[in-house]
Amino acid sequence: MSTATATPQGIDPHLPSDWEIRYRKARIHAFALTWCAYAGFYLCRKNLSVLKDPLAEAFALTNTQLGAIDTGYLIAYAIGQFISGTLGDRFGGKKVVGIGLIFTALMNLCFGFGQGFLFFLVPWVLNGFAQSSGWPGCTKSFSDWFARGERGSAMGFWLTCYQAGPVIATLLATTLLVHFGWQSALFGPALIIFGFALLFKWKMPGSPQTEGLPHVEVYHAHKHNTEMLVADNEEDAEDDNWQHVRLVLTSRPIWTLGLSYVVLKFIRYSLLFWLPFYMAQELKYETGEAGYTSIAFDVAGVLGVILAGLISDRLFKSRRAPPAVIMMLLLAVATFAYTEVSGLGKIENLISIAVLGFLLYGPDALISGVAAVDFGHGRASALAAGFVNGLGSIGGALSGVVVGYVSELYGWSSVFMIFSPLCIVGALLMSTLWNTTPETENAKA
Repeated sequence: MSTATATPQGIDPHLPSDWEIRYRKARIHAFALTWCAYAGFYLCRKNLSVLKDPLAEAFALTNTQLGAIDTGYLIAYAIGQFISGTLGDRFGGKKVVGIGLIFTALMNLCFGFGQGFLFFLVPWVLNGFAQSSGWPGCTKSFSDWFARGERGSAMGFWLTCYQAGPVIATLLATTLLVHFGWQSALFGPALIIFGFALLFKWKMPGSPQTEGLPHVEVYHAHKHNTEMLVADNEEDAEDDNWQHVRLVLTSRPIWTLGLSYVVLKFIRYSLLFWLPFYMAQELKYETGEAGYTSIAFDVAGVLGVILAGLISDRLFKSRRAPPAVIMMLLLAVATFAYTEVSGLGKIENLISIAVLGFLLYGPDALISGVAAVDFGHGRASALAAGFVNGLGSIGGALSGVVVGYVSELYGWSSVFMIFSPLCIVGALLMSTLWNTTPETENAKA
């Protein structure tokens, strides 16, 4: 006598027999291609930090003018986050990211033909709009394929893209600068990104539903024989954009994440865009040496992101705030001590930069990536990620002007003195979410 096999809840009985194999393959493609895409965006963003010293010398640019270029870029980036987030939820991350990759490559080519402040400012502002497609688009595409119960750990590894990206970008830009001149550090990355954009369009899957597969929460529950953590259903696909906007704008956790990210991104972009310049100007490093040394910031950040993601899932049961708070408080101590330690010698400076990267990137990834996607509840994940990153970019935009102005008038020690109290403010904001999860927020609604 034969026995019928029950169809798992939420699984279409008419799916082809190899649907689980297709799902695993699509998850691998989604992980790898979104990882490479977001890392790739840095090739056409981080190169400017390496070029600041030679551009300042060749075109008589002041620190304030260099800061204005950063600020223009980051204002455009902040505005673009909100637009790209909405477009990502409506049209899918694949389309938004593909267009952004092509446009950022074009703007790098335009910058390379510039011959003065205004000719550098305009294409870099437009580059900010292009780059803004990366974060909401990639996090949307990633979260479509990874359920909330596994997202902290999976995204902890995935978020290494935005540490590996700056490392690769800095190595590439520095090598091209040293051997072929400053323009090559713009043209080379642009050509690479053009090529990758074609690969992304060809191989990147859409969402599980557009690929004829079950929702990721259904797949995860079936695979692990557990209940679904998030009650997203097929009606989510029918939500209009205004419902998504309302969900995000009325969410206390998302606003808290965004405000915390303002202060954290101010610090990250200050270090990301100015560390090589600081070492060349203040510590008297050669341009190439300053570029290579700054890589320690991003390399150590990889470990910080992975550890923060694993701890949030396994120790704090998918609560993202506790590890973020702890690491931000430690970062307050590290930034306070940096200028003293960096002057002791090159080894001490290298270790200090690594400590800063480790402690900063962990909470940065949890706030802007994992937690933002969690509280977006799937249906508004791109908008939530874009909103948090967009608010954070206000801090990033201010960093260009503030660092350029303060360093020029009061010296670099004054710049680093700003960071420590900002870390404490961010930690206090995040502490209000210590026990908050999407489930507890749904229970209050």
